[in-house]
Amino acid sequence: MGHATRAIGGALGDVFSSRLAGLSLACVVTAIAATAAAAWAAFRYLLPLIPDREGWIGWLLNAAEVLGGAGVVLLAIVLAPSVSMLVGGALFDIAAARVEKAIGASPGRMISVPQGILTGVRIAAPALALNLLAIPLYFVPVLNLVVFFGLNGYLMGREYFSLAAVRRMSWAEARAARRRAPISVFLIGLVASFLPFVAPLFGASAMTRFLKSQTGA
Repeated sequence: MGHATRAIGGALGDVFSSRLAGLSLACVVTAIAATAAAAWAAFRYLLPLIPDREGWIGWLLNAAEVLGGAGVVLLAIVLAPSVSMLVGGALFDIAAARVEKAIGASPGRMISVPQGILTGVRIAAPALALNLLAIPLYFVPVLNLVVFFGLNGYLMGREYFSLAAVRRMSWAEARAARRRAPISVFLIGLVASFLPFVAPLFGASAMTRFLKSQTGA
């Protein structure tokens, strides 16, 4: 746990300092724009499908429209982690390489930007699917917070650790290493879930630092 907390502290410093600040700004702007565009599209094209009526039917439809508006806001919140994973997939290796150099870790294998985008899709797709399936639970107070952060914390921890680890080992070795530190990996992922628009950059830094503390390389 000590290695994880130090990795988290170092990563927060990286994300909000000059080391990763430029990448953070790019990730935030792009992710917010994509999330806002998705929410706008829902308002523009889905809500108008609700017809105008009078009487009690009109009351029900008006209520449905209000709930629809709330649903769009909820949808935007649900989309945020997946959008950030997709956007940040292309930046993950760049961020990890900068952190490796800063902390004296051995350089990992770099992947191309197209490969990074594909990796982002691979990470974002299951996150989006699971978050959409969990939407009914997001209407339940307290439980919604537990499910949202717990689910995304698990997904982010699992994937960001794997992405950082395969820069210096095989996928099989990365999975084995992840199983040896499940609590630490989840803790880092949980913190990342509270930073949705810069989560990939935070994950790249924290997991690179954590791996350095575990392997010494």
